[in-house]
Amino acid sequence: MVPSLLTLPDGISKDEAIRGSYGYIPSPGVCIMFVALFAVTTLMQLVYSLYARQWLLLPTMVLAGAGETLGWSGRLWSSQNIFAETPFIMQIAVLVLSPTPLLAVYFIIFGRLVQNLRPQFSRLKPALYFRIFLSCDIVSLTVQAIGDGTASSSATNEDIQRGIYIMLVGIIMQVVIILGFSAIAFEFLYRLNLGRPLRQGSTFGVMDRRRKIGIYAVFFATSWLFIRAVFRTVELADGWYGTVIHTQWLFDTFDAAMVVLALYTWNLFPAG
Repeated sequence: MVPSLLTLPDGISKDEAIRGSYGYIPSPGVCIMFVALFAVTTLMQLVYSLYARQWLLLPTMVLAGAGETLGWSGRLWSSQNIFAETPFIMQIAVLVLSPTPLLAVYFIIFGRLVQNLRPQFSRLKPALYFRIFLSCDIVSLTVQAIGDGTASSSATNEDIQRGIYIMLVGIIMQVVIILGFSAIAFEFLYRLNLGRPLRQGSTFGVMDRRRKIGIYAVFFATSWLFIRAVFRTVELADGWYGTVIHTQWLFDTFDAAMVVLALYTWNLFPAG
């Protein structure tokens, strides 16, 4: 892992040590910006969840936002002391995992929309959106957590790389989950627009403005996290010492900014 300033091995230069961690010194301005953005959206979601009694948002959106705030605080700390091991491990531990709970909200929200509109047009019954996709999401999160823990606690490059590959499996699972969910959701909207139900049903909800906004919000937010998951796949596949993982603007744009967009989507169009 990152050597501390006091235990920097003989013959290892500062540039080589930095190369072994981020590959760059995180920009303090960028770190402060993302800490502020994530802190604000987390506070807004917390207040809304308590006010509207939307308790589901606490272990999902609020937890994700808090994790991102913590992770970017670690990167801000690293920008002031690039050799400190604690903030480096902290940001690795939470920034890979934090966005995953957001997907659970999307599955639940879309399942509710299907139930309130016309479930006979959906490939899945409304309750199954939650059961199937949330179960897959939990498995993906668990695999990522195992890989994350392996990489964060390893002392050799080989063990670190092993952890990276385990995380890669979890991220690829997340990409597959998002694609599967999107395919079924698109089919539902396609059949709904054409009036082609999959089975008989008596529910005839109205596609009012609020429900349209809810559907658009789900698709927009899912798209941001899909882009982020694809980026993470490329990043981890490129390896611990690869170009992608050591390029700051790529991480800022395709990881942090995508999660910001996903979270603020629900600040503009509250879930529930």
